Amino acid sequence: METDNCDFKRDRNDQTGRWHLVAPALALLFQLAPPLLLWAISTAAYADPRRLSESWERPVSLLTLGLSAGISLLLGSIGVFGLLTRARPKVAVLLISVCCAPALFGGAVYLHGLLVFLALV
Repeated sequence: METDNCDFKRDRNDQTGRWHLVAPALALLFQLAPPLLLWAISTAAYADPRRLSESWERPVSLLTLGLSAGISLLLGSIGVFGLLTRARPKVAVLLISVCCAPALFGGAVYLHGLLVFLALV
């Protein structure tokens, strides 16, 4: 009869790491990037020494909104999945409400903004 080696389970858990705790933090930290990027684009296009032509401002802004929406939704979803499958319930509820919900909401706002600027909504 075989017995489970406890050391093997501990080693396996150490190898997989704690990505389920890192992903929500990354999702929340990423929410700083889109507003800063959009500000940088508008400053580059409309400031006194123009670094970006006005004809490039709209496509670059739309690309920024699209990528921001996709990355926010992806990181938020990965964070929720990891927390629901690997974390303790109290930790999962706390991190989902503090880190993942703002990321998912931000992704939805960026996607809505993209669709409005593309005149699809």
